Amino acid sequence: MERGAEGRGGSMLLLNKTLLRMAKGLWRWIFLITGLKLAVLVGLAAFARIISGFLGNVASPAMTAGDGARAVASALLTAVIMLLLELLTGEAQYRCTAKARQTLRGGIFSKVLELDVGNVEKIGPVSAITSSVDGVESMQVYYSQYLPGLFYSLLAPIYLFFQLWKVSLAPAVLLFLVSFLLLPANNVFRRHIETLKTQYWSSMEDLTGYYLESVQGITTFKLFGRAGHRQAVLAEKSRNFNDKIMEVMKVNFSSFLLTDGLIYGAVAVSTCIAARQLAAGAIPFSSGLMVLLLSFGFFGSVRQLMNATHSALAGVSAADKVEKLLAMDTTRPYDPTLPVEKAPYPGIRMEHVSFGYQGREAALRDVSLEIPKGKVTALVGLSGSGKSTIASLLMRFHDWEKGRILLEGRDLVSLTPEELRRRVILVPQTVSLYSGTIRENLRMAAPSATDGELLEALDQVRLKEWVLAQPEGLDTSVGDAGGKLSGGQRQKMGIARALLCRAEYILFDEATSSVDRDSEQEIWNCIGELAQTRTLLIISHRLSTIRDADVIYVLEKGQVSQRGSHRELMAQPGLYRRLVEEQAQLEQQGEEECCHG
Repeated sequence: MERGAEGRGGSMLLLNKTLLRMAKGLWRWIFLITGLKLAVLVGLAAFARIISGFLGNVASPAMTAGDGARAVASALLTAVIMLLLELLTGEAQYRCTAKARQTLRGGIFSKVLELDVGNVEKIGPVSAITSSVDGVESMQVYYSQYLPGLFYSLLAPIYLFFQLWKVSLAPAVLLFLVSFLLLPANNVFRRHIETLKTQYWSSMEDLTGYYLESVQGITTFKLFGRAGHRQAVLAEKSRNFNDKIMEVMKVNFSSFLLTDGLIYGAVAVSTCIAARQLAAGAIPFSSGLMVLLLSFGFFGSVRQLMNATHSALAGVSAADKVEKLLAMDTTRPYDPTLPVEKAPYPGIRMEHVSFGYQGREAALRDVSLEIPKGKVTALVGLSGSGKSTIASLLMRFHDWEKGRILLEGRDLVSLTPEELRRRVILVPQTVSLYSGTIRENLRMAAPSATDGELLEALDQVRLKEWVLAQPEGLDTSVGDAGGKLSGGQRQKMGIARALLCRAEYILFDEATSSVDRDSEQEIWNCIGELAQTRTLLIISHRLSTIRDADVIYVLEKGQVSQRGSHRELMAQPGLYRRLVEEQAQLEQQGEEECCHG
């Protein structure tokens, strides 16, 4: 059998391997729900026996008022017990649903947190969202309704057959056979629904991703007058998603039409058989009533299963995506036995490193460079030359293909990511803040930091006075994704977090590219002060800011083309001097235009 069929649960019983593997901790709830359903069925059979016996003997001279009262009391007691069992079943289903959501989301979130940057980019944020939110909502039905319904539907007809066969064998056999024929009949439609559910899921993910992208970029669309076009495309995707829903509903309706026809037909035939036997005197009136009362009981379990099946199919489709996520290899090269150099280089050294992103040209080719401890090193070059790739490799967001990288004589492969990131930290081009307070965002870097330590870090990035001027101080909300802060304040928060890590090496990857001129100057002043106590690697498009770097590496097409100080590089022809001269000319033109304005 192909893997795809196995994953989808190609069998008639819809047993999905991925979902079954993720059922850890849920089986006791599944079996409890099944047991409660069977207990309700036993109560139903007892209720039918009491009522049919009472009505069958109500005209008998042997029936006394006391017998009638006892029969009514027994029926009422049985009904109350069944009601309590139904309530317990609902409570068990609720708890199973809650446990399933917790287990599934915990597993998915844990896996996402294990992924490196490359794999996160591969699956995309939309897929992660739909898997952990919409996917889990569909998958939990499989555990709380489908699996208990499956076990119940296999056991219930057998139990009812043995309850009914002594009463009237022919109806019992007919109802028993039809109850087991319903699953194969429904399976014909289910295969078609599986395909539609997969299309439905893809359409929903497409719509969700497009909508999320539209909301995030609404300013840009309005700025260029493309909001109307975006709205038209969104409407088309919505119609496509709606069409998929309607197709599923049409097949569901056809499925219910067939199965309900078989159910009501079987009940009608069994009732006719019982009526003929009653007319012929082959069975008493109470037995005829027993057949009538239990006929629908044969199919109640199957109908519940079919209802749950159509809901669970969405969960099976979602499980395919979750399986791909969970199957991703998160192992990283790690060998703590690698020897430490006897005379280690004081800093970071890259030796003949090569790396390429999947499906693209090599980003780095045989790159060797040194980042001396206690110094400032800068990387410059045109866009796409490999500057940010080097920062990613130093943080081990990706693993290089050739060569090696050493931190004070230790190969990075001999360090865990946690060990490495205690010593090396990155301030990215766009700092990510999260809904909450300034204190909560800063303590992501140092959970046990005191308010004094937080304020000290803020003071170093020129934010302390602003924070203390706020009515709530460190408890000031940063808004959704830091929306209440300016771009410069967000970048300063990112630097403050890096300082709280106490890392010896700090990498700045275009840390001022998205801030205003005043904030940029403040940030560079802060970086200049940090250079006195930390080892810095600076990637910057503004070359005037890295003139004082101890060493500058110039990258071209993934290779180091020049190396030296600003003065040394300006004294030789090459890309660096050309970029500095072009940028100086552009800045001069900008100043002249401002003066004329």
